[in-house]
Amino acid sequence: MTMIAEHETAMAANAATAFSGTVAQALAEIMSGLTPRERRAAEHLAAHYPVAGLAPMARFARSAGVSSQTVLRLLAKLGFQSWRGLQERLRAELAAERVSPLGRWTAHAATGLLDGDRLAAFGAKLAENVVEAFRDLDRAEFEATARRLADPKRHVLVVGGRFSQALARLLVRHLEIVRGGVEEIGSLSATWPDRLIDVGRRTVIVAYDVRRYQRDVIRLCAFAAERGAWVVLLTDSANAPAAAHANATLVGATESAGAWDSFASLLAVTEALVARATELSGPETVERLGRLEQIRARVLGVE
Repeated sequence: MTMIAEHETAMAANAATAFSGTVAQALAEIMSGLTPRERRAAEHLAAHYPVAGLAPMARFARSAGVSSQTVLRLLAKLGFQSWRGLQERLRAELAAERVSPLGRWTAHAATGLLDGDRLAAFGAKLAENVVEAFRDLDRAEFEATARRLADPKRHVLVVGGRFSQALARLLVRHLEIVRGGVEEIGSLSATWPDRLIDVGRRTVIVAYDVRRYQRDVIRLCAFAAERGAWVVLLTDSANAPAAAHANATLVGATESAGAWDSFASLLAVTEALVARATELSGPETVERLGRLEQIRARVLGVE
């Protein structure tokens, strides 16, 4: 058995990690002490966290442009004895994210997050989410999304989940002022097939899906991708199930200092998309807004 195979088959329980935080935090702590090639692997994992670490080790090594031996050395410096051990740790992190409002409330109470100036703590967490979202957004994917949303030759369909439908509706209300051919699919999935019958290569699907991820939204994204549509997912985790079918995944954390998730970061990303799409629309949008004002004056009597 080769050294790589031995590492791949080692039990995850033998991975004696020397850190108590997340893998991302551990990467940041050891980054300065890594060799150039180890740093390349670490930066690849950090840039595509945690999805890259959930792929087979050989695929990760190819994507990072390093050898499997380099990956094994990085694992050792993180305190893992196997790639499987790293994956178990990443899966545990993801599982910890998917707790109920009651569980989050209990956790906050146990850690003292509900003590002191609660309003300041709540606001600070939301601000942190927004800052992190804009810091970590893939610029190329964001720009590609905005360009497609601004393209009047593309038909845009927007869908959300139980709570995130409000964000989907906000995006539609803005975009339909900027351009035509934008529709909100709606939250009643029984009506979706009627809206999806013409989906093809000139279609853009914008899907909002956060924990607890909805199977119907995931299936919709898979169907649209199979038909050649360009799919963008706005979500709370790069490892969200629908990300496997998306051309672009824009992530905004939803963790708050209270019992309920917050959509502040995804709202901010949505508003940034609207702003950029409007910029890219150019003179056509100015002319369209002028016509809209005339219609408002005529129909609504608005001066």
